Amino acid sequence: MGSFEALVNLLVVLTALSVAAERITNLMKLRRTDLSVRKPSEAEEKKRERSITFQAFVVGVFIALLVKANFFEILTHLDSPWETLGWVQVEGSRWVRSPSTAAWGTFLYTCVGCFLTGTALGFGSKFWHEVLEIVFEVR
Repeated sequence: MGSFEALVNLLVVLTALSVAAERITNLMKLRRTDLSVRKPSEAEEKKRERSITFQAFVVGVFIALLVKANFFEILTHLDSPWETLGWVQVEGSRWVRSPSTAAWGTFLYTCVGCFLTGTALGFGSKFWHEVLEIVFEVR
């Protein structure tokens, strides 16, 4: 597998997950009345932006934990990073727990990887889509 293909696989996974995180963040933002100030002052606008950014970060981490998007594991399986997602795997007709839940050490390692992925998701789908476009142009 070429290095561009591996990079594209990584960016596709991050883009897809960030779209989900962004949609949930937007839903939450629309429901918050304190974020819909008609003509905010500069200080109010900065506070609003910080609040939305923090909310996007929290939602990104939540999505990454929900689907077990461990950044370290994704990087080691760039040929098919989507196969690393999930706390359980389907093998035939039975469900098998991910090895990430076998011990506290591996579980914490997975949580740190998910935290990193969630932080990356906080950049937003537009960012990852633009990076993906740049990679395709270079390719």
